[in-house]
Amino acid sequence: MKRFNLKKALKTMSAAGLLFAAVCTQTSCSDLWKEQHPGTYYINSGETIATFLEEGKYKDEFTDFVYVLKRAGIWGELRTYGEHTCFAPTNEAFEAYLDKMYADAPESKKHFYTCLDSLTDMMCDTIAKTHLCGATFYCSDMSGDGAFPYPNLLDRYLTYYSFPDTISMTITENGDTVYKTKLGFKINQEAKIIEADDTVQNGVVHIVGSVIQPSNKWLPGLMKDNPQLSIFTAALEATAMKSELEKYIDADYPWSPTKGLDPSIYYDSTMSHYKATGTTAKALIYDTGAEKGQTGVIPDLRYFKYTMFVVKDSVLEKKYGIDNLDKLRDFAKSKYPEGAGLADNEDGSSLKKFIQYHILPMQLEYNQLNLVGSDACSIVKKNRTFKDELDVEDFYEPMLPHSIMRVSTPYKDDDAIGIFINRKGTEKLGLEYPGIKIDNSNDGMKKSALNGCYHYIEDVLLYDYDTRNYVLNTRMRVLANSMSPDFINSGASNRLNNGGGKDKYTVGFLKGYCQNFEALNESTQFWVRYADQSFGCWMGYEMTIRGIYDICMKLPNVPFDGTYEVRLWVNSMSNYQATYGGANPRGIVQFYFSDGQLDEFGDKVWRACGIPVDLRIAGGDARIGNIKDSEIESTYGDDAKEYIDLFDKAMRNRGYMKGMDSYNPSGSQDQNLRSDVDCNRKIVCNEFMRADGTYYLRMRQVMDTESADFPFNFVEVVPKSVYENDTNPEDKH
Repeated sequence: MKRFNLKKALKTMSAAGLLFAAVCTQTSCSDLWKEQHPGTYYINSGETIATFLEEGKYKDEFTDFVYVLKRAGIWGELRTYGEHTCFAPTNEAFEAYLDKMYADAPESKKHFYTCLDSLTDMMCDTIAKTHLCGATFYCSDMSGDGAFPYPNLLDRYLTYYSFPDTISMTITENGDTVYKTKLGFKINQEAKIIEADDTVQNGVVHIVGSVIQPSNKWLPGLMKDNPQLSIFTAALEATAMKSELEKYIDADYPWSPTKGLDPSIYYDSTMSHYKATGTTAKALIYDTGAEKGQTGVIPDLRYFKYTMFVVKDSVLEKKYGIDNLDKLRDFAKSKYPEGAGLADNEDGSSLKKFIQYHILPMQLEYNQLNLVGSDACSIVKKNRTFKDELDVEDFYEPMLPHSIMRVSTPYKDDDAIGIFINRKGTEKLGLEYPGIKIDNSNDGMKKSALNGCYHYIEDVLLYDYDTRNYVLNTRMRVLANSMSPDFINSGASNRLNNGGGKDKYTVGFLKGYCQNFEALNESTQFWVRYADQSFGCWMGYEMTIRGIYDICMKLPNVPFDGTYEVRLWVNSMSNYQATYGGANPRGIVQFYFSDGQLDEFGDKVWRACGIPVDLRIAGGDARIGNIKDSEIESTYGDDAKEYIDLFDKAMRNRGYMKGMDSYNPSGSQDQNLRSDVDCNRKIVCNEFMRADGTYYLRMRQVMDTESADFPFNFVEVVPKSVYENDTNPEDKH
């Protein structure tokens, strides 16, 4: 059925008898399209997103989208400087969208329902903000499947899926036929990009063939729509985890313009509408020392989001003969017998433990699971120098209490071969445990919900004896940015510095509203920074802890009882004064350890870890003793390897280790972090830790200066079986 469009119909109405109606309608639209922006915007002289849509070569294709954008009050922003990605649906896309929406409407009223004027202001606002993102990204940078690195203006991540779109054929000089497949992309499983990367002054436009419709269901509801997941969905219901996964926004979070907080540092929709210039910026400006005028923003909402790893019914039946909830319950009891006598919905029950280990309390799309951020693959290829000997991996804490999960992306000949959970070993050196592969095949089902996403996996996940004592018997190097669900759910960990001003900002967190981190005084500031390949730290990610700080962080869970070594990254920047002028901002910090016991006042009992550590000491200082491997090689020749190990042991005796040889900000294997004498790992403590315990590390600045900072990059939690292993010594990666 051809849609009746009231806008177009008005143009062809007879003037006789209908002039009054036409004038009234025009007046109404004028009121609706009134700009909702102050008159201080600078209008570009070149082509913007607005002029591309309204005046460009495809202008007749976007009249419906322009109408929606103007009604939403966003049009003025698309005419100004800034950075935007616009997914522009065609008129045909809108026609199909309205026809589908009102398919069940009475035939006599379809002429009204299927015209744009039937859309409410709220619907226009939702459609407009769904198709706009406050950052620029190009299809030429996309590969495989995943999510865009920035949310749209509704604070929702758009996913993309690749498919073989066109095939070209070339005949070579020797007569061989070469076929090349060009990838196409669909947004949120439905909207095909039919023309990509139209660059304009204030961003980029991708033309899409459908109106994008993100799911508004909670994660359990989205799973219930998938008939392949009936058993896992039933288990969520039985264990009461369904209600747990229907959280979204923290109603107690105080950072909101409606609650009357200081407007000088409030910025609406921090993650998706950020502007770094002019009077529109509402942010804190501070210096880290080397970087001047850093922009710090605080999210206006706190989100609860989730990632669930699910096993299809067909896989459960094929592998284990499980074809209903009762059989899954019996299977769970065989794996977690300690909870066999409890009801499904009781904490500690076998089925609940089984399900909880399949859930992460943060939303991680496929391309965010390792090295959070969509450009992670390029960073790895450029900067990792031992990809085949060491998988790219992150460690996360699932919703099963006191558990840990290892997520790895192995490489073979510079190509990633998938993402695996609880994998140990490498393709090159041999696999001890192959792990569970995430099945990222596209079956057309939406997997991203309002408050999370799910991924298929090829087998069940178990936190059993083998997983805890063998797979996770390893050096756990946990990125600071992965240590709190709030870092990920706020979008703070998803950003990379691509050279533009948009990316160069940090995200701060309010006291009491950041899981696993707690400011112990009012002077503490802690910021999750944008990732930058030039930073002298592991993978370019870091937190900046500033001021006369006193901060407590929960250490990652340990998989088995034993003695563990806790290490932190240290970059002293000893050349700071010569390079930047002024005093080195690193400062002096006292570390403390706690096993969670409380004193009579309800405060944690802390034990000091040695004497205060001066973070400004150069690695070559005798108190650290870092001597470059190249200098040792030039001095000792053929015996250099033996002496390198001896100097490493001497450093350990002083409480330090060199940096890693597996990563380099410059991308050169010969100039990796191990070769930078100012980049070291500080051994903070060695402690006996229990698998069912919760442990904390405290960092207190002992210098009386607000300018001091501590760049926290990662924590290593290493079992004694790894760091004191004469048969298989810990590697230098």
